[in-house]
Amino acid sequence: MKKENRPKGLSPIFVIVLTVFIDITGYGIIIPLLPFYANEFQAGPTALGALIASFAIMQFFFSPLLGKASDKKGRKSILLLSLLISFISFAIFSFANSYLMLLLSRIIAGIATERAVAQAYIADITDRKTRTKEMGKIGAAFGAGFIIGPALGGALSIYGFSIPGYAAMFLTLINILSVISFLPEPQRDKEKKIEITIAGSGYFRGLRDSLRKPLLGPTFLILFIVTVAFSTIPVIVPLLSIDFFNFNSLELSYVFIYIGLIQIVMQGFLINTLSRRLGEEKLIALGPMLMATGTILMPIFQNLVIFYLTNALLAAGFGIINTAIPAFLSKRISPNEQGSILGIASSIASIANIPGPLIIGLIYDFVSSFVPFFISAFMLAIAFLIGCRIYSACKFLN
Repeated sequence: MKKENRPKGLSPIFVIVLTVFIDITGYGIIIPLLPFYANEFQAGPTALGALIASFAIMQFFFSPLLGKASDKKGRKSILLLSLLISFISFAIFSFANSYLMLLLSRIIAGIATERAVAQAYIADITDRKTRTKEMGKIGAAFGAGFIIGPALGGALSIYGFSIPGYAAMFLTLINILSVISFLPEPQRDKEKKIEITIAGSGYFRGLRDSLRKPLLGPTFLILFIVTVAFSTIPVIVPLLSIDFFNFNSLELSYVFIYIGLIQIVMQGFLINTLSRRLGEEKLIALGPMLMATGTILMPIFQNLVIFYLTNALLAAGFGIINTAIPAFLSKRISPNEQGSILGIASSIASIANIPGPLIIGLIYDFVSSFVPFFISAFMLAIAFLIGCRIYSACKFLN
């Protein structure tokens, strides 16, 4: 692996992880405020759903496009473009005086795709042995940002909704300056230049071709299923905690902080050991199995210790998948396709976040409080079986 030209003492991995952490902190500042900000413009639940869905839809389309662009134009330039787009979205959020401006801010925010580019950057500068460990740091940065961001946004919101927006703008500006000053463009292997065949002819063709690949298609399917299942957690876990334990908003916030901490520990510290001992192929099956176990047990036992234990299984399983899948994909595609394929993976995860909360919320409300958990567990069991098939296929290929 070629050495990068950089100031002494500054690791590119440290800089890219810090970039992701700051970016997600800014994102986390905004997210908890959306229901209250939308309410100021007399926007109801449907309009709030549109705010959330618009971001995911834009991510679905633009993550692979910017990922592919980073393959051709370079990681650093596309990362800077994404950060600039995020800055613009936060500025519109800060000065929004109508629901339409608020919606526009979320649409523009969805165009930015820092995560896929950051993962591709990590893939460029790591070897097969260290890649999962370094990918895990990206996941840990996400978990940390989602803990600190909402806390910071809530604290600043007492001064008005514009102030958290200004804070997000300030953090993004720091990010832009940091990337310009300290992040080198990775030197990918130019001698093994391979023609892009998977994602070179448009998003939908790239997605179609990827799904037909023996290992890529099933891996994307696991990612979709697991993300759909995990996206229901912000709906069913709060509802269950209120029904079982009569939690208030502060106690509920502790649950999500706890989930974030578990993901930080898993992705930041434990994933490397698990990867070395088991390999990504087994981890792709282990993640859904842990999540299915936690999901099926949670509504059965009305016990606070078991409630936190099952949430730990959910968070740990999702943390494993969030790290193992990008690492697994990056080891099976050419250097010239890293951004494209990881961008497609990011877009699949984005679109998977849309249907889960809507469908599961209706089932919880009108059918039974237990049924959503059983549905999620059944989906995760399917993902586990697909993971077992991927493991068997990799064992055969090796």
